Amino acid sequence: MKEEQFIKSKSATWKTLECLSAHIDKKGITSLNSKEIKEFLHTYKLTSHHLAYARTHYPNSNTVTYLNSLIGKCHNHVYLVRKSSFKESFHSFFYDFPNALKELKAYVLISFGIFFFGFLLSLIMVFYDDSLARFFLNETMIEAISDGQRLGSGQWDYPLISSKIMTNNISVAFKAFAYGISFGIGTIYILFTNGALLGALTGLVYLYNDPVRFWSLILPHGVIELTAIFISGAAGIMIGKSLLIPGEYSRKHALIAQAKRSVSLLIGVVVLLVIAAIIEGFFTPLEIDEDIKLIFAAFAGILLILYFSLPYLIKK
Repeated sequence: MKEEQFIKSKSATWKTLECLSAHIDKKGITSLNSKEIKEFLHTYKLTSHHLAYARTHYPNSNTVTYLNSLIGKCHNHVYLVRKSSFKESFHSFFYDFPNALKELKAYVLISFGIFFFGFLLSLIMVFYDDSLARFFLNETMIEAISDGQRLGSGQWDYPLISSKIMTNNISVAFKAFAYGISFGIGTIYILFTNGALLGALTGLVYLYNDPVRFWSLILPHGVIELTAIFISGAAGIMIGKSLLIPGEYSRKHALIAQAKRSVSLLIGVVVLLVIAAIIEGFFTPLEIDEDIKLIFAAFAGILLILYFSLPYLIKK
C-alpha cells in the first residue's frame, strides 16, 4: 500500500484519537463516559498497530514521526484508564467477552463443526465395528464400558479430581489456541481428536451401557466445558487465518494483532473452564437422581445462552 493510501484510509482513526486525547487533557479522564473510554482504548490500539506498520513500510517518514508523537501523548492517558480495573474487568467479562463472540460467531461455528465432524465420524465407526474404538480409547475404558460396569462409580477425591480436571481442560483449550500458529492445522487436530474421543465413548455406551447415566455425567459440566473449548478453537483458527491471509499487513503484524485480539477471549475461556471443573469435580459425581443432573445441565445451558445474549440486551 502506498503511503498516501495508508494515510487516507487510517486518518479518521487518528483524528478520533487526537480529539479524545485533547478532551482528556482539558477535562480529565473522568469526564469520559464508558463508551468514550472504550473508543479511546480501541483507537489507541489501532493507532499502535498503524505505527508498527508504518515503521516497517515507511521508515523515517513524517507519518512515523506523527504517529510516534500521537501515541506518546496518549500513553499516560491509557495508563490512567487502566488503573480503574475492577469496573473495567466486570464490564469486560459481562459485555466485552460475549460481544467479541457475537462478532466472531462464524469462527466459533467452524470450531464446533470440526469437533462435531470428529464426534460423528468416530460414533459411526464404533456403531459399525466396536473394535474400532481402540483407535480413540484405551483398553481399560473399553472393557469397563463393554462389561456394563456402572459409570462414574468408585472413590472420588473431590478437590484433587476437580484440580486435575481444571488443569487438563485449560491445557486442551490453550493447545487449541496456541496450535493456531501452525496455520491452524494443530487447532483442527485438537478439535477433531477431542470430538472423536467423545464420539467413540458415546458409541460404546449406547451399545453396551446406560446412555441416560452417561449423559447425566457428561452434560452438567460438558455444556460449559465444550463451549469454552469451541471458543479456544475459534481463537486458534483466527491465528491460522492471520498467517494464511494477512490482508494489507505483513504476516508478522497480522499475527501480533490477531494474537492480542484472541488473548481477551482466552481470559473468558479460563473463567468458563474453572466453573466447568468445579461442577465436574463436585457436582457430577454426586449419587443423586440422574434426571436432576440433566435438569441442571439444561439450566446451565440456558444461563450460558443468556450470558452470550447480554450484548443484545444491554445498551452500551
